[in-house]
This record gives sequence, structure tokens and C-alpha cells, in this order.
Amino acid sequence: MLCAIFPNVPVVALTATASKTDISSIKESLNLRNPLEVIGNPNRPNIHYKKVFRKGEDIEFFEELLQPIACDLKAKTVNYPITIMYLPLRWCGFAFKFFERNLGNEQYYPSNAQPLPENRLFAQYHAPQTSAMKDQILKELSSAVSKVRVVFATVAMGMGVDIQSIRTVIHAEPPRTVREYFQETGRAGRDGKLAHAVLYYNNRDIAKHREGMSDNIRNFCRLEDGCLRKFLLSCLDAKVPDTKGPSHLCCSYCESVCKCPDCMA
Repeated sequence: MLCAIFPNVPVVALTATASKTDISSIKESLNLRNPLEVIGNPNRPNIHYKKVFRKGEDIEFFEELLQPIACDLKAKTVNYPITIMYLPLRWCGFAFKFFERNLGNEQYYPSNAQPLPENRLFAQYHAPQTSAMKDQILKELSSAVSKVRVVFATVAMGMGVDIQSIRTVIHAEPPRTVREYFQETGRAGRDGKLAHAVLYYNNRDIAKHREGMSDNIRNFCRLEDGCLRKFLLSCLDAKVPDTKGPSHLCCSYCESVCKCPDCMA
């Protein structure tokens, strides 16, 4: 509406992970005529992508997934690599209680700290929380020495917040689209150092009758004989730049076929 009212005022439209279709839609909706387009490649070369087929019942899977993370967090405390785990709201509370039960009094740092949320080594970030609670988590994660090391999240937390040191992003089930997945995994490794994105899925997650699930994320989960990074970027109409490092740093598929000296040893 503003573009229509003020047709001679310069307009800039900014977005991320947009495909050619998205770009065309933006130009059409804003009535932009022959605009200058500045398009960067969204590739994040320092993120290693991995996907794992989820087996067994849900409660067994979550206990198996959470147990080693809880043990490592208990042992390493603030030295544990910052990890974001995306999972459905119904399992967010389960994961939080699981960590409370397994860490006990050691869930707070330092060991003599008061049992307050700001001293806890883990947190949950979801829609029902107040803005103040969410802001506190983001503020802590953005600090030089964050006490929060594991966050259970149900939304794309931290969009627009440059949290540098997130080392791992885990999806307990696939999001609806590749764009969502790429944006959420993009929270990892913003300091340029090696980071990991792990996606768990099963056939029920990507069933045809599941409302809102796009074909591109289904095809990504079913991909068995191709580079995960290349597939993700192709969905965003982007190319994979020439690889400068060993291919096992790219994704789980490239790691399985890598023939560098380290992998062949």
C-alpha cells in the first residue's frame, strides 16, 4: 500500500533463503519495476548436515536421544557445546523434565548457585512463554560465557539474533519445508567454525496425509544417493560452490563416500 501511495520513494526489500519464485512474488506484491537485485549464495560451508531415520516408539527414541546429551552436559557443564534442539511442543516439556531428573542439583551452574532459571544449564523456548522469558534466554546465549548450553525449542528461535557459538542444531522431526529447515539450521556456526545439523525422521513424519508437509522436505528425507547440501541449495535455486576442504565435512552422504587420507586410514 505504501508503494502505491508513494510511487517515487525508493524501496528496499530484504529477505533470506528465497527461491526464484519467492523473489518474483516479492517484486510483484511490491510492484517493483526492474529493481536492482543483490543475491548472495545462502550456502553455509562450515555446517555439516546429517539425517537419521528414527526407529522405535517415540518415547524410546527421545530417551535414547536425550540420555547421552544429558550425561555430557552433566560432566562438561558450561564447556558443553551450545545445542539447539527443535521438537514438538508435546515433547518439549518431556525433554525438559528428563534433564531435570537426570541432572538433579547439578542442573545449575556453578554448583553452589541458587536454583534459579538464569543459573540452569538448559532451557526451553516456545510460543506459550512470555517475551521476557524468551529475551532472557537469547540474552544469555549471546553473552560471552553462556550458562545455557542446551535449548529445547519449538519455534525458529533467534531469527535476526546473531548468536555466534551455537555448535549443533538437532531436529527431532522434520519441519514443513526446506526453507524452514535451512533457516533453523542456519542458527548454527555463525562464528564460521565447524557446526553440525542433525535431522531425525520416520515414515510417519513425511506421510502424504500430513498437513502442510511439502514435497521438497519429503524428498530430502528420502534422499539416499546424493549430497544433502546440494539438494537443500537446489530447492533455493542456489549452486554449491567449489569444495575447498575434504568432502566428509559436507554432509553424511559425502562423508560415506569420501576418500581423503583421513577417511581411508
